Amino acid sequence: MTGGGGRRMGWRPRDWSLRVKLTLGYALVFAVTILLGAVLVYALARDSLTGSLDTTLRETASVAQGSIEDQNGRWTFSSELRPTGDLAIELLSPTGRTLARAGQEEHDQAIPLRVGFVSTAEHRVLTLPVEGGLFLRVSRPSNTLVELLETLARILSAGSVLMVMVACGAGYVLADRALRPVDAVARTAEGIARRGTYQERVPAAPGQDEMARLTSTVNAMLDQLEGTIEREKSFARIAAHELRTPLTVLKGRLDLTLERPREAADYQRALSGMQGRVDALVTLSESLLALARTDAPVRLERVELAGSAAAVVDALDEVARRAGRQVQLDLNESWVQAEAEGVGRALANLIENALKYGTGGVLVRVREREVTVRSVGPGPDQAQWTRLLEPFERGAGTQGTAGSGLGLPLVAALARRWNADLLPRWEEGAFEVSLRFPA
Repeated sequence: MTGGGGRRMGWRPRDWSLRVKLTLGYALVFAVTILLGAVLVYALARDSLTGSLDTTLRETASVAQGSIEDQNGRWTFSSELRPTGDLAIELLSPTGRTLARAGQEEHDQAIPLRVGFVSTAEHRVLTLPVEGGLFLRVSRPSNTLVELLETLARILSAGSVLMVMVACGAGYVLADRALRPVDAVARTAEGIARRGTYQERVPAAPGQDEMARLTSTVNAMLDQLEGTIEREKSFARIAAHELRTPLTVLKGRLDLTLERPREAADYQRALSGMQGRVDALVTLSESLLALARTDAPVRLERVELAGSAAAVVDALDEVARRAGRQVQLDLNESWVQAEAEGVGRALANLIENALKYGTGGVLVRVREREVTVRSVGPGPDQAQWTRLLEPFERGAGTQGTAGSGLGLPLVAALARRWNADLLPRWEEGAFEVSLRFPA
């Protein structure tokens, strides 16, 4: 198949756009996971390092608190307090003035007097109240902590970028593997459509996952399609055969009639004989058309069974009189979801069969969501019932009775359209068929 520009518009072995979409989807999931992990690692590392620094400040403050001395009204630290490293210890007045200092030299910037931990641009500070209304402040430069965190952030950023790239590659591999069975299904479907080889099946995927269900569903659809095509082919062959016989007979009678000049009475008799053949052809054609229409979309409506049955019996009154039979009615009001025209045709076929093959009166009974046609006589062979539901199939011993073998199959097809049940029942000396509609 080609498009307007002459390009081939068919299945492409590689639908890159779909693979790219799946790849981006996988990569996005991986990237978000990696970034969240990196943020979490950074937050945990920052909290851990800050906690370690705070522990050092608390321990130093505890030691320094025991080293505060009052020497003749002057507050100072004992000479034994010697903080290590870059720690700074200060004893402050209530106004924030430095009374004593140990350790690192004075800070380059003023640190606010606030109890608890405080972080500035360069220091981590712990301030605690002590006796005499004074305050003890312990601080330490935070540049080492900042450098560690910056280094960790760079490592995590670079690692995240690398992992996202790996995730893109892994996402494409996963997307490609996920779409390979779809490729196989699409190629097989394209081959079936191109070659018409509806007997082919797509490769079944192992397991019970979505692809396994997809391939099994497609194969089930192809099985049903094959069955439908084979039935249609068989139906067409049999229909052609059934139409050919009466047409051949009719043509033969026409040729014989036109073979030589005849009297008007002879022409009248010949045409009267042909009229019966034409009527049989019309009936057969209408039955074939009705059977073919059973594949059309269903349009359900509310149908009153008793009224439909009464109308059909009234229309078949002349047929019953010619057969020397009587059709009785036993009706109760019953509404169902069906198709009015189809219900009438189904009832007409069942009643005509009862008049044609029965040996006595016919009873049409309507009850809640069910209509039954009962006739006197043994009815068809019970073992042949399933076969009689196929088009052009007729029971044993009915070859001398006019008919095409389409009436009962049409009723069965209509019942399937309405999700109704076609139920036969054999009794002693009687046979009945019921159409039972769903609730």
